Amino acid sequence: MPEFRVGLDTFIHHARREYRFVLATFAASGIGYLGSAAAPVIVNALIETGLDHHQAGDLGTIELLTLAVASTLITPYVPVVSHRKLAVGGALMAALGLVISALSVGYTPMILGRIATGVGSGLAISGANAAVAAREDAERIFAIIWTMGGAVTAALAMHLPGIVEGGEYPLGFGALLLLSLVGLPCIFWLPHQPVASAQPATESSDSTASTSGSSGSDLKTVFGPLVLMAFAGMFLYSAAEQALWNFAYNLPIEAGVDPTLAAQILAFTVFMGLAGGAVAALLGVRLGRVFPIVLGCLLSVCGRWLYISSASGSTLLVGSLLWGIGFYFVSPYQIGLVAAIDRTGRAAVASAGAFNFGYAVGPGLAGRIIQYMDRDWLMMIIAGSTFVSMLLLLPLAIRVDRDARIARAQAGRPVDAG
Repeated sequence: MPEFRVGLDTFIHHARREYRFVLATFAASGIGYLGSAAAPVIVNALIETGLDHHQAGDLGTIELLTLAVASTLITPYVPVVSHRKLAVGGALMAALGLVISALSVGYTPMILGRIATGVGSGLAISGANAAVAAREDAERIFAIIWTMGGAVTAALAMHLPGIVEGGEYPLGFGALLLLSLVGLPCIFWLPHQPVASAQPATESSDSTASTSGSSGSDLKTVFGPLVLMAFAGMFLYSAAEQALWNFAYNLPIEAGVDPTLAAQILAFTVFMGLAGGAVAALLGVRLGRVFPIVLGCLLSVCGRWLYISSASGSTLLVGSLLWGIGFYFVSPYQIGLVAAIDRTGRAAVASAGAFNFGYAVGPGLAGRIIQYMDRDWLMMIIAGSTFVSMLLLLPLAIRVDRDARIARAQAGRPVDAG
């Protein structure tokens, strides 16, 4: 009986540590991506105040570009910087940026607020990514975080349009600030330095972490050609994603879809995406990484194409379904792929830079394509970029899966895909 009591206490302690870790990393990442999550609604509100498409897109580009620069510059210092302090400091700066944005009137004054939000978001996301990358079950944790983030994004898509109706964008930024302040206390559960994975090492999804992911690994080894190709793939995938997402509410409205229906379909996109994230969390790397990346990218190609080309509500609905599932399914595998190479977290933090450089390029590019060209060009560029991103991610995925099979065979364990 005493042994049972000790075992129960250990289990409860383990479970408490796990949910605190997940909540902490989700809060840090969530605060970092709030602006991006709310972008379609905020962009439409800004257009209603008189900004044109490319100005509204440029504000998103400025925020995400500074986010990408901040997360890239902090990469070399990740092994020696407190993850908790990095995330808390970043979250506070992001909140300050939201205050400045809410108080700004016009395009030029708002630039300062978006810069502050971008820098803070980059640091908050870097702290979270570094903490998760140190674990053997990084893909699972990333999938859980993306799924939880999707729930918040869906709620914003449903309720934020009513808040900013008539161009009341300051109320929208105020709502994001309130969410940030609610999540901020959870970040204090983030460890200062990496903690041991809850999963045993035998469940590790890769072997490359043991060979090239040690704390003393050389940067040239970690950031080799295959990793740089994967970063390029993440850049293209995220550029295509944000190019569509930023105008995902505005495009259907301009095509004649009722604004209420457009908001519901946008929320549906994210809600259905949660299924993709949940499957990724449950599946992990049991089937390796090649199959999930191919499947997720192809779903994204089809979904994005149908969403932009839609001439009816039913086509829009099918496109949103495939788009949402594909995005939330494949994204954790993309980040987890590079996390497998370097468990110190540098590659995972740098991947946030690659993602967000893409996010930064997308809105401004899409705004100009919509303004000066047409939807057909937007559709072809987004779908084509998504397909090419898959081709760039595959070489590293094939290598990591191969090395994982070799490691399992050498350890005498059953050889599966991952």
